[in-house]
Amino acid sequence: MNSSTEKNAESDKASGFQQDLEYLRQIPIFRSLDFECLKLLALLSKKIELIDGDQLMVQGEDDGSACYLIQGKLKSFYKRNDTIYPLQSIEPGQFIGAAGLFTKSMRLFTVEADEKSTILRVSREGFQKVMLQFPETMVQIAAKFSSEIVHWEQGRLNTLEEQELEQAMPGLGVSLL
Repeated sequence: MNSSTEKNAESDKASGFQQDLEYLRQIPIFRSLDFECLKLLALLSKKIELIDGDQLMVQGEDDGSACYLIQGKLKSFYKRNDTIYPLQSIEPGQFIGAAGLFTKSMRLFTVEADEKSTILRVSREGFQKVMLQFPETMVQIAAKFSSEIVHWEQGRLNTLEEQELEQAMPGLGVSLL
C-alpha cells in the first residue's frame, strides 16, 4: 500500500470513529458520559449494514446487544403461534435494546430491517468492560435509563384519549418496576 492510500485509510478510520462517537453522544443514556468513557465505548462498538428482511433481534433469544439506528428503517413485531402482531417502526436516531446491555435478557419482540439500514451495535461485553473501567458512570447510566422509562411511559399516557385510558391501563405501569 502506498503512503497516500495508507493516509486515506487512516483518515477514513478516524472519521468513522468520530462519527460513531457522535452517534453515541446522541443516545440519552450515554449523553452525560465523560469523553474517555465514550471513546472506549465507541472503539468497542461495531457498525453493521443490514438489508431488507435481516433480523437484528429475535423474539426468544438473547443477543447481548443494543443498537442505534443510523440510517434506514426497522420494524418490530411480536409473534404468537402463526400470527404476527406489528409493534412499531424504528426510525433513524432511535436506540433499542438497552436493557440487554445490563444482563442476559430474552427478547420479547423481533426487530428486522424494513429497508437497507445501518446500525451501530453496542455489545453487552463491550459495555460491561467500559463500566468496569469507569464504574462511576454506572450510576449516571442507571439514572438516565430510569428517567427514559418514565419519560416513555408518560408519553404513552399523554397520547391516550380518556375513553382509551381504562382499556390501556393493564398494559401500563412499566415505570413501577
